[in-house]
Amino acid sequence: MTWVEILGYVASGAVFVTFWMKTLIPLRLVAIIGNVLYLSYAIYTDLGNVMLLHGCLLPLNFYRLYESVQLRRRLHKMAHSDFDPKSLVPFMTKIEYQKGTYLFRHGDKASDIFYLLQGKVIVEELGIELQDGQLIGEIAMFAPDKNRTQSVKCLEKCTLMKITEEKTLQLYSENPEFGLYVTKMMVQRLLSNAGNGPVPNPA
Repeated sequence: MTWVEILGYVASGAVFVTFWMKTLIPLRLVAIIGNVLYLSYAIYTDLGNVMLLHGCLLPLNFYRLYESVQLRRRLHKMAHSDFDPKSLVPFMTKIEYQKGTYLFRHGDKASDIFYLLQGKVIVEELGIELQDGQLIGEIAMFAPDKNRTQSVKCLEKCTLMKITEEKTLQLYSENPEFGLYVTKMMVQRLLSNAGNGPVPNPA
């Protein structure tokens, strides 16, 4: 067996290992190693299709690795800092509601967390008005029945950011730091609702 054949087997082994890995950053690193090995193998064996495939995959894996590292750094910083709702904005999408529109009503299923960028809303059951800069509805999404406990209505045209349950769970599963951040966020909101903070939370 020649060294080129051994190189091909090692490259195949590196790709095989990636299918067993669950952690994104190590997975990308091993994938990059596999791409480099396959490129070397393809050059020496003159396999143009393999060279093209892994020549395209290599920069893609480098880019995805960069994204994963940057995301982990941001979330690590979030997890070790004081709670700031604006920290969630990069993971959210913008949405606008007209005056009189309900963000959600009592008893609705919770599927989104909102951040009020601009405007004013009222928590009808509590008679509390919320200004921009407030996070709305995160507790109900993690409650056992996932039902809203209050109704929130726009008193004027509002611009909000929202993050879906799917995105929240994705971040939670891929990044332990985000899970810690969510825990800190929930604790702060529960303390606020208990009377130890300035603004009760509309769940």
